[in-house]
Amino acid sequence: SWYAYSNADFVVAGRLLGKAALGVYDFAWTLANVPIEKITVLIGQVTFPIFSAVQNEPAEMRRYLLRLTEGLALLTFPASFGMALVAPDFILLFLGPKWHDAILPLQLLAVFVGFRSVVPMYSQVLNVVGESRFAMYNSLLAALVMPASFYFMCTRWGTAGLAAAWIVAYPLLALMMYVRVAECIALPTRQYLGALWPALSSTIVMCGAVLGVRFMTTGLRSPGLHLALEVATGALAYAAMCVTAHRQRLRAFYEMVRTHRRGREAVGRSALEAEA
Repeated sequence: SWYAYSNADFVVAGRLLGKAALGVYDFAWTLANVPIEKITVLIGQVTFPIFSAVQNEPAEMRRYLLRLTEGLALLTFPASFGMALVAPDFILLFLGPKWHDAILPLQLLAVFVGFRSVVPMYSQVLNVVGESRFAMYNSLLAALVMPASFYFMCTRWGTAGLAAAWIVAYPLLALMMYVRVAECIALPTRQYLGALWPALSSTIVMCGAVLGVRFMTTGLRSPGLHLALEVATGALAYAAMCVTAHRQRLRAFYEMVRTHRRGREAVGRSALEAEA
């Protein structure tokens, strides 16, 4: 089911829009995933063992889910939203006007990828607490809803419609997963939104700074300098907001990671001593 709905957009693009549009959409999809692909894969390998270790402790499960969500969002939100902001300058500077049609799909997909980065942990939690059947039903529903959404949006707005379908339809399916997770581990929505707030608020500040620089440098003739100013300003604004407004949250996340690392090292040493 996951494979079916994850690739349905490419099938629809190829059937309805042709090879050229499929190539544009495929390029936009690949580029949107570049900033966070390695991050999400790496963290995904770590989170499932952590959740499994505390599967009978709802309080610890909540704590780990909140901290991991917070840390992952701090890494992925600025990368994805930053890509959406600088997409026009990036595409025109490095690829040229012939790839102009990829700008809007790239922007929409980058926003979606940032949101999607925190969703896989829902299914991991459901699996370790014995709710894998619900995750399966959700995937089956997605295999019906997403292809229909792609077809409907594509016939009206082309490749941009395909990208927009991810933003319109997928969050509804993810919301169902979140509600189930919240019920299983007694997670208040306010706490979960609070975990997302440091990354979200810092990203909002970053977006405002980048848009401000773009407005003030409208007459700048050098596209490369214009892009460099946007990237540097966005990075500085994001870092400044994180450090000044959310320093304690960053420190708490760092302490959690360090504690988990020490625990794994201690287990490794014990195993070596037992073998010896």
